[in-house]
Amino acid sequence: MQGIDDPASQRGIIPRAFEHIFESVSVAENTKFLVHASYLEIYNEDIRDLLAKDTKNKLEIKEHPERGIYVQGLSMHPVHNVAECERVMARGWKNRSTGATLMNSDSSRSHSIFTINMEMVKIDAEGEEHIRAGKLNLVDLAGSERQAKTGATGERLKEATKINLSLSALGNVISALVDGKSTHIPYRDSKLTRLLQDSLGGNTKTLMIACLSPADNNYEETLSTLRYANRAKNIKNKPKINEDPKDALLRQYQEEIEKLKAMLTGQVPIPTCK
Repeated sequence: MQGIDDPASQRGIIPRAFEHIFESVSVAENTKFLVHASYLEIYNEDIRDLLAKDTKNKLEIKEHPERGIYVQGLSMHPVHNVAECERVMARGWKNRSTGATLMNSDSSRSHSIFTINMEMVKIDAEGEEHIRAGKLNLVDLAGSERQAKTGATGERLKEATKINLSLSALGNVISALVDGKSTHIPYRDSKLTRLLQDSLGGNTKTLMIACLSPADNNYEETLSTLRYANRAKNIKNKPKINEDPKDALLRQYQEEIEKLKAMLTGQVPIPTCK
């Protein structure tokens, strides 16, 4: 997902996505942008904020009629350019849960979701402002594991079990979405599928990138991964633009600025502390 910085041709999807976002921001006319980033991991079915002071603190998933699915207490960090995005990601990456197995000396022991929330206000020809909002979820899934190959025991085996269960739940959700006949989509079977509910069957476009091994002894894993990705490819959503969302931070900031201006000009009394 991240690749390496040198040579530039081997940079990963994530840094390229950062560049694409801020390149689009830089050329937009008559438009203001507000961009925030957040970074979390799902470790043993516990949600942790990788950018918080206490990264071991467990967070809860909540649902709001307007906001939809969100993580209560997840920190949001304003970013203004590619370099700031990369610094935020590097800070969170250091806090991810990793461990050694026979297949990987630095194996990821959790799923992670780096989210970029973007709001934009565009002024039309009549001078009216229109707010749009969207988000980009960059999801790094831990790979499924076979105990016979990884040699996992104790805590590593427990981690692998949780990883496999959540990936299985994700596969079930994808199958139900592709099937088209299912009356129930099992989003609540895992924290991963619950968090990705909007990304899978909501108002979104979804892209899955599969990492494969060229080694012949990984043939079964490669085939399984390709089948998994093929199912995800068949999800069909019809996303719509999020016009004028009620909870837009840009609107809240604009209202606050207007209120402060009114206080400075004496139109509104300045509150005093007693």
